[in-house]
Amino acid sequence: MIEITHLSKRFKQTQALHPLDLTIPSGCIFGLLGQNGAGKTTLLRLLATLLAPSAGSARIAGLDVATEGLAVRRKLGAVSAGMGVYEKLTGRENLHFFGELYGMRKSAVQARVIELAQELAIGAWID
Repeated sequence: MIEITHLSKRFKQTQALHPLDLTIPSGCIFGLLGQNGAGKTTLLRLLATLLAPSAGSARIAGLDVATEGLAVRRKLGAVSAGMGVYEKLTGRENLHFFGELYGMRKSAVQARVIELAQELAIGAWID
């Protein structure tokens, strides 16, 4: 679960993220949409512990992003739209590569890829 309470970020005179309250339940797939400059990237950087909030708080899996950064990063995975996958590999191959890179055994990766393909209904596109 992600719990955000009055979270904001200011860079000198620029209010990059206006106070935000948001709760995203565990297991939810959530999309973040908005105009350029709306604060989407700033919010993601705050949640990923790459920036410190100016005010407010955020918790991921019960962990405070401002004071428990290492523990938060162990629970969090983020991939930018501009990088993070290898275009010459299929979706299945990318998942296998990163699963093994993360230290999972091949059999565990194989089972997890099948589980994710079913859960996300991407079986027709994974290869």
